Amino acid sequence: MEGLAQVATALPARSLALSASAEELSWIATLCDPGDDARRHLQQLQVLMQQGGILNDEQEWYPFEVIERGAGHLHPGHEREFVICVLLWLQALAQDRISSLDPRLHLDDRAMDIEALPDALRDVVLDAFTAAGY
Repeated sequence: MEGLAQVATALPARSLALSASAEELSWIATLCDPGDDARRHLQQLQVLMQQGGILNDEQEWYPFEVIERGAGHLHPGHEREFVICVLLWLQALAQDRISSLDPRLHLDDRAMDIEALPDALRDVVLDAFTAAGY
């Protein structure tokens, strides 16, 4: 029964992450470099959306770098982008992707940012961390 609860909790999180608009993906893509890298990150973010948020082996740097960076800091006015990145980052961790961010420490480090989110976004993030076992 526990597995069913995790799947049910994960569905709203995946749905929110996959609902990223073109503008949100474009903003996320520029988190590392607004030049050529941003174009490549954007293209790979678009591919990632088509893949249902599941990274493939070739997506180690593009777009994982910007997803990880976006999950690392809340930029005022870009709350959805932060949440989308956190959700995609947690999905990548579930796929055994190695991250420079420790999820347990990150939850503590970003607690004030998460608390400042609108209620619905905050709940999705907290539920996603819980479902992931953090």
